[in-house]
Amino acid sequence: MNRSLKLSAILLAAGPSSRLGQPKQLVVYDGETLVRRSARLLSVLLDDPLVAVTGYEASKVAAQCEDLAVNCVFNPEWEKGMGGSIARGARYVSNVTDGILVAVCDQWRLSRPDLDRLVESWRAAPKRIHAANWLEGAAYVSGPPVIFPARFRGDLKGLDKSRGARQLIDRHMEIVEFVELE
Repeated sequence: MNRSLKLSAILLAAGPSSRLGQPKQLVVYDGETLVRRSARLLSVLLDDPLVAVTGYEASKVAAQCEDLAVNCVFNPEWEKGMGGSIARGARYVSNVTDGILVAVCDQWRLSRPDLDRLVESWRAAPKRIHAANWLEGAAYVSGPPVIFPARFRGDLKGLDKSRGARQLIDRHMEIVEFVELE
């Protein structure tokens, strides 16, 4: 396992959460907003400041991360979808990195041990894509957080705005490692 590998991350915190009626990133859980909780958990794993992509209520979201190692980047096209926010964040991730973790801010059950498990899996096989998966009912589903090898940075920058990184994972299933998280 290679501990000298550099990890960067993009935290998606741009959407309006229209079905919820308020932005998920600003929902308070256990005394802190979801965006702050996610940023705090992720930033300790990284070699560079976390890139948090904002959109809806951008100033309020950025204020939640002021004292953390977070670079908030505004996506002016946040309404067009998650792919555009990932692409925007990929432009601001360090050029000197070995992996890019893509996370969403509304996974309130995600824990530090979960993230450690994902990062350890990536460190053991850094040329592969490492995607979280979990049991929902009787079936396994997968999704973020996901760590991509740095060679996928260009692909992340070019994602279809209306779709997330699933399109990239589906195209490269032969190199995807699924890491079971609670």
